[in-house]
Amino acid sequence: MAAYAASIPPSDAKLIDSAGVPLFSGATFVQGNKGVGFRFASSTPTEEVQEWYRQQLPKWQVFNQYGGWILYDGAPGKGMGEVMFRNQISVKRNDNLPQWHSLDKNMTTEIVIMIVK
Repeated sequence: MAAYAASIPPSDAKLIDSAGVPLFSGATFVQGNKGVGFRFASSTPTEEVQEWYRQQLPKWQVFNQYGGWILYDGAPGKGMGEVMFRNQISVKRNDNLPQWHSLDKNMTTEIVIMIVK
């Protein structure tokens, strides 16, 4: 099993692992569950985290519209409605993470993992 933060329940860590979704090294679990997704934070620049996930999951597709970046497990060219029903990873810059979750001020890369199947 991947090295998840101690605060993530073991059953949730097992769910993420069973879906084949890796955790970015150094990411900190901040909140979440299967119903709303799992939010992690990192101080690594957003573009580097996005590229890392692209390399880890080369068969997954990128949905890059409406100001968001979502890597999803599905066929290319899907619309947002179809993407939302696929396992996915959203990576974006969120300057509110530090104040919302009492994190270091440089922890502004937000990683949200949704396991839906």
